[in-house]
Amino acid sequence: MEIINSESVMADEWLRFLKNSNAQTETIRKIDFTSEIPIIYDLDGRKLSIDFIRDKGNYQKKKGSIKTELLSKAMGAGRVGRRVLDLSAGLGIDAIFLSQLGYQVTAVERNPIVFLALKTAWNQLFPAEQSGIEFHFGSAQDFLKKTTEQYDVIYFDPMFPEKKKSALPRQEMIIFRELVGCDTDSAAVIEAAIESKLAQRIVVKRPLKAEPLRPKPITAMTGKLIRFDIYGGRLDTGN
Repeated sequence: MEIINSESVMADEWLRFLKNSNAQTETIRKIDFTSEIPIIYDLDGRKLSIDFIRDKGNYQKKKGSIKTELLSKAMGAGRVGRRVLDLSAGLGIDAIFLSQLGYQVTAVERNPIVFLALKTAWNQLFPAEQSGIEFHFGSAQDFLKKTTEQYDVIYFDPMFPEKKKSALPRQEMIIFRELVGCDTDSAAVIEAAIESKLAQRIVVKRPLKAEPLRPKPITAMTGKLIRFDIYGGRLDTGN
């Protein structure tokens, strides 16, 4: 893996963390640390970066309110509580969105490269924005076992199945999928979340027509392309 601007402090911090976490970097050709937001390139030249400030298409999506946005309504629209544990931070899109709506979000990411990209983007935010969200490195199941905190809602957004008969997703999603894989342990994560009793509601994001990852959710909320399966807790959805 090639490192561009390897003398930078950020490059040194990344490399030490990747070494200590035994990161798998076989799908990465290079990482460019020339600017304040690193750019990750895969073997085919596709690139990925996470930038909460400049990437307005992904991270400035707030249009409605805590009472009207579909994701927030699945969470209980604030009535269940505003402390959210996001077990699959990914690119941080939903976590940032929830924090902008007024939720206090703890987001967990197990891929070390993605986690570093999230933390670097978080470091660029103003302190008031940082205070609404925090990122932790590790697997969802390990975090559920170790945390001593209580939450109002647990949110889980596993990797959606890849569609065989569709146009290729944009390049960021291709390289992201290369990094994180297919989340084959999704059902086990949901079971661990339910058994942990750390929250009164668990919300699972699914493709609209996909089978539930765990049988018989108490209820579900649907949009045009996605569905939120809801397990446990009060069923006040803010309608």
